[in-house]
Amino acid sequence: MSERSERIKNLLKLREFLKKRIEKLEREVLQLREMVEALDQVLLEQTLVTADQLKPEHEIQQPRDVEERRLTSEDGTLIGIARVNKRTGSIVFVPTENVVIDARERPISSFLIRKVEEYGGRCEVDEYPDGRLRAIRIQVEEPQNLERIFRALKWAVTKSLVQ
Repeated sequence: MSERSERIKNLLKLREFLKKRIEKLEREVLQLREMVEALDQVLLEQTLVTADQLKPEHEIQQPRDVEERRLTSEDGTLIGIARVNKRTGSIVFVPTENVVIDARERPISSFLIRKVEEYGGRCEVDEYPDGRLRAIRIQVEEPQNLERIFRALKWAVTKSLVQ
């Protein structure tokens, strides 16, 4: 192999390594942000603050309004965590680190998006360049539809799981 082709091969390996590392760090940052949010909620509950330090009521998120739900596959493997906010009518799903979900599969790319739109909501599918699912964000205007949409999300994600 020539020196030039060896150099290109090494650069391609380095590029692939950096892409994988960036993806891993992005997942970690997302998880850390969620932890900080949860910690902020606990601190808010546990600390006494003066009136000038309080956030306006519409910015305070009551813990009972946000529910974390674990999604598992048929064999019991943890697929990811969905945070359901009943007050704002939103769902955010993030797959676990070792799970691969194809964001371009029909259950997500057509069925889920169509179902969310049927209930007057919008669905944002965030994916990595290779098509793996990074996150799904769903916003509905009528929070009473959250359970139906959550069931559709669970079905679509489970069916899009790459074995």
